[in-house]
Amino acid sequence: MSEQLREEKRKIEELHEVASEMEACHDKEEVYRLGVDAAEGILEFDICGIDVAENGLLVPQATSTEMPNDGYDALGADEGLAGRTYQNGKSFLISDVRTMEEAEPIQNQYRSILSVPLGDYGVFQAGSRETNAFDEDDLELAELLTSHVTEVISRIDSQSALRESEEKYRTLVEGSHDAIFIHSEETFQFVNDRVGELTGYSREELLGTSIWEVVHEEDRERVKALVEERDTDDESNHYQLRIRTKSDDVRYVELSVQGISYNGEVGHLGSARDVTQRRRRKQKLERQNDRLKEFASVVSHDLRNPLNVAQGHLELAAETGEDHHFEKTESALHRMESLIEDLLTLAREGQAVSDTAPVDLEAVVRRAWSTVSTGGATLDVTDELGDVEADDGRLQELFENLFRNAVQHGGDVIVRVGALDRGESDFEGAGDADAKTGAFTASDGFYVEDDGPGIPADRREKVFEHGHTTADEGSGLGLSIVSSIADAHGWTVSVGESDEGGARFEISTA
Repeated sequence: MSEQLREEKRKIEELHEVASEMEACHDKEEVYRLGVDAAEGILEFDICGIDVAENGLLVPQATSTEMPNDGYDALGADEGLAGRTYQNGKSFLISDVRTMEEAEPIQNQYRSILSVPLGDYGVFQAGSRETNAFDEDDLELAELLTSHVTEVISRIDSQSALRESEEKYRTLVEGSHDAIFIHSEETFQFVNDRVGELTGYSREELLGTSIWEVVHEEDRERVKALVEERDTDDESNHYQLRIRTKSDDVRYVELSVQGISYNGEVGHLGSARDVTQRRRRKQKLERQNDRLKEFASVVSHDLRNPLNVAQGHLELAAETGEDHHFEKTESALHRMESLIEDLLTLAREGQAVSDTAPVDLEAVVRRAWSTVSTGGATLDVTDELGDVEADDGRLQELFENLFRNAVQHGGDVIVRVGALDRGESDFEGAGDADAKTGAFTASDGFYVEDDGPGIPADRREKVFEHGHTTADEGSGLGLSIVSSIADAHGWTVSVGESDEGGARFEISTA
């Protein structure tokens, strides 16, 4: 092997070593510096530099030690030989710049120039005060060096763009109002803060935990079947399900999941949104619509009957002048007034209780009894009832309707009110309202019972329905009002039979 070939081989090997050193760089300026040092030390280009395109200019980024202090300034990216090299992406080997107009502007002391593009980033140039200072071998080695520089700069840009993209994505994910998570092999691999807020678990508690730990136990099999269907169809799917939080609360969520590649493995990206409040508002609206339909039924039917009676007797009174027709009309009007009052009460009792306070239950019971026309019926308060957390006025209305129901159906009955212990009840209730809140000092609730004719077992399920009544003068709304008041407090009301065979209503507040 000739000395020239051995020298060229040595330079190539050393350039590859410099390339390895560049690979460890994370800063462009450092790469440019290494490139110029290699050109000066390995390729023996005493005067050289790298210019980078910035805002329409080619700006010096790194120069050799032999470059004069007044070596060169920034040029337009389309000016001179450097501009031509950058714009065309083509290398130039100029033996004598004074014979090439495109080399303008030039420094007077330079005669030979080697100009090589750095991709879309800029140009590398080497100069000499002598003509014919560079040959094709020099150009080939310079192009090898610039290829290493360009490759590393491109990698740094890609990594920077990736980091920026990841940072933007992480910012979006962490700032999202949705709970975003990634799971692989049915265990959480990533969760944002919102997942923790939704489930009550910390990020550390969730990572590595099975996703089924937070899915409501009654929804697991259904959701697993949907997941299997999703995996078969290989499509994004949307689910509605319940989750159980760390504090044992139940939340309703809408979930969207799609397959992704995560750390080289099959994973799933999920986005969950808490729709509990929206679901409750929808349920409330549905109840209000049902109540509106019931009101319309009462208005169109129950109110029309006494209205027709009143009209008929007024016509008869006008024809005959007999006073008893006015008495019938007055009775019909009282009936209408009672129905209207019950309707207004029922409309108000459909609203949830927001302000409660400890209330002396016995005082409320006796006050309610005093406002109802009880005839020969008697009240017996059998226990120390204590306090209940309730809305005083609405609790009184509950007792008034229970007392009125007992008197209307039983006449001169004995009505007993007592404290309810959880172990007391031995019958299945009907018309249950969802039990949520409420507290007594010494019991789980209270009961109201009488020794009247009672309620047949086959009718107990219907007594809380709007309009259901067996009394001639009943509106069919009294017990519906009772149920609504209990529901508004988060209590449970049920009906059964007293020891004497009469009706017994139990209101559980625990």
